[in-house]
Amino acid sequence: MRKTIITAFMSGLLFLTGCGDSLPEEELVNNGQAFEMQQVGDDLQASNFPFGTIDYQEKEDFPTLEELEEEVRALLGDHYWPEVDLSKEELEKATGITEDMYVEFLAQKQVLDADIDTMIIIHAKEAYVGEIEQALEDYRSRMIEENQKYPQNLGKAEASRMETINDYICFVQLGADTSVVADQGQDAVVSYCLEENERAIYVLEKALLE
Repeated sequence: MRKTIITAFMSGLLFLTGCGDSLPEEELVNNGQAFEMQQVGDDLQASNFPFGTIDYQEKEDFPTLEELEEEVRALLGDHYWPEVDLSKEELEKATGITEDMYVEFLAQKQVLDADIDTMIIIHAKEAYVGEIEQALEDYRSRMIEENQKYPQNLGKAEASRMETINDYICFVQLGADTSVVADQGQDAVVSYCLEENERAIYVLEKALLE
């Protein structure tokens, strides 16, 4: 292709100068070599640009689970009430999620079993994402059923949220002190807790996706 361009260029020079004023052959050769070197230079310069070679990949450097917890805790402040970590045995007993289903996990709840503020983050093995989602959905349904007689806890259970972000399944059942809206009825409690859960999910998505 480059030789064709050079030939056309030289032919154009002959045409423009006319037959009687043709450039000496040596000068034509030199002009052709200069033009070819210019083309090579242009090619090298163009090769410095990454067009067609950009490799867009999914995010690889994810924050640790402890860093994710710190992000949520920093956002919610005194409204983050989970305070003790669940062991893998306690996680399995509560949710049915077994050790072979995940890479790592973080699960926190309140000290007293009567209080239900909870955050669970599971870094799932890819083959078990759906199974873990179902286990947490079953856990949520069980929390709703078990707290029918406890309006404050029931609102938190009904407002709980699960979100899957890449291979991370996040479950938040937060709300802290709902007494500030308790006199407005159950719907107000649910809305209040849902807002707290959405705030937690927002900061987790931000940390895992950006």
